[in-house]
Amino acid sequence: MKLYSAAYAVSPWKVLILIKEKEIKEIDVIDLDLGKLEHKTSEYKALVPNAKVPALQLDDGTMILETTAICRYLESLYPEPNLFGESPLEMASIEMWNARIANELMLPLAHGFRHTHPGMKELENQNEEFGLAQREVAKKSLAYFEGLISNREFIAGDRFTYADIQAVTTLKFLVRLNRLNLEEWQNLSQYVRNIESSKFFTINILFIY
Repeated sequence: MKLYSAAYAVSPWKVLILIKEKEIKEIDVIDLDLGKLEHKTSEYKALVPNAKVPALQLDDGTMILETTAICRYLESLYPEPNLFGESPLEMASIEMWNARIANELMLPLAHGFRHTHPGMKELENQNEEFGLAQREVAKKSLAYFEGLISNREFIAGDRFTYADIQAVTTLKFLVRLNRLNLEEWQNLSQYVRNIESSKFFTINILFIY
């Protein structure tokens, strides 16, 4: 299998963390330089029509797109350690928190970054007013999750799951790219530090900044 990735994109890191957690050895990682528009080449678009990363190419050439779909596929192939839930309630809880983080936090942060960051001017048709408004939406969500995490160790339940991968990558990557200081949200900052220092989180994403 081949995973098409990019060092400075948040979504591929979710797959890379899952691969590391499960100690999967059968995947070759191919890094694309988004700054050089390597994801926009005709060769890549022939494989991945939406020109996005990550993308997983199976040995028979089949392409699997979308981060969570890729991670669910790998979870099915490599079920241990379990990251998507074992009981019906745990599976529902992980799915719920994964979706809430994606919709309420990751999405507005992504919009804020794309529409306000100077480094994105060449890649996006920026609308600064929209981007700033989305950043305010994200700050409200950060306040909500700041309260949520004050009395729990993990996002969904009592163990490390895919919901934590979603949360930590969003907090580590997109908050900073919006030129916000995560330390302003002390509980979330401590949550990220705890995950990074635990046995559950075996890949350090600090170096991507």
